[in-house]
Amino acid sequence: MRKFGTHNTWKRIGMIASISTLPLALASPAWAVVKYSYIEGGVAGFNSHSVTDDGGTGPNKVDFTGCHTYSGRSVTVQLRREVIGPDTGYDDKTYTACFNGGTSSGEWGAGEEGHDYYFRITEVDGSSIVGPTISVDETRMSF
Repeated sequence: MRKFGTHNTWKRIGMIASISTLPLALASPAWAVVKYSYIEGGVAGFNSHSVTDDGGTGPNKVDFTGCHTYSGRSVTVQLRREVIGPDTGYDDKTYTACFNGGTSSGEWGAGEEGHDYYFRITEVDGSSIVGPTISVDETRMSF
């Protein structure tokens, strides 16, 4: 008579679970490139480092978490693409949720594979002149 021990049963369950999750591990994420950073003392005109879009399926997205300014109202962000000549700027997005403990997000359409993108702070607390500063605990660029 065969004895059904828990050792072999758990071994089989583990093998089935491993095989069944394999397609999830091999699937490409919506955002193939994600870059984290922070900002300390940024002003209007501040540019992030550029990141190369590798053709991920998600939109170009910039998130700010933990924003701090003197009056703590808003920051305006623009996604830009590096080109020969003046860089191409896309729509401005005004972030406010990151000042209240949340995360502010700006989404632009899917970028072009192989092109370099960065974000620019165009306004801090409604001012486009250099003066008011902003610190951001975490920035996240995803493509």
